[in-house]
Amino acid sequence: MTAADLGAVLALNASAAGLVDPLNPDRLDWLRLIAAHAVVVDLDDVPAGFVLTFTPGSAYDGLAFEAFTQTYADRFLLIERIVIAAEHRRTGIATQVYRAIERAAKPFDRTVAAVPTDTPAIDFHHARGYIEVAKQRLPNGTTTALLSKELSD
Repeated sequence: MTAADLGAVLALNASAAGLVDPLNPDRLDWLRLIAAHAVVVDLDDVPAGFVLTFTPGSAYDGLAFEAFTQTYADRFLLIERIVIAAEHRRTGIATQVYRAIERAAKPFDRTVAAVPTDTPAIDFHHARGYIEVAKQRLPNGTTTALLSKELSD
C-alpha cells in the first residue's frame, strides 16, 4: 500500500461501514507506515480489497491489540482489518488473503483478530479454525470477540 492507494483504500473502508472502524486519511497513512502488512488486493489493476496487520512492539494503539499483548506477549500477528469490496465478497479472496497472512505469521505462533459479534465474519473465522479467547466491550457499546488461531507446522 502506497500513498497513491489511500483514496481507494478509504473508499473500500467506507464501503464496509459497520463492519470495520472508520478511517481518515491521516490515520490510514500512519497505520500503513507502522503496519507489518499494508497490502492492497488488486484484480485487473483495480483495488478489490486491502489488509492491515500489526506485530507486537509496534506503535499500534488498538484496544484489542493491548488485550492480545497482555495475553500472548510477543507471540502473535494481529489481523487488524481485511476489507474486500462488496462485489468480490464470497469469491475466495478473503480466504486467499488469510492463507497468506497465516503463512507469514508462523514465526509468531498465532494470528489474532477482533471481530464484531453480530457479523458474518464470526462464522468465517470459526470455519478457518479461530477460537474465541475473550470478549471485549468497546467504548461505543458494541462487543467484539477476540479470536486466536494457533499455527502449527
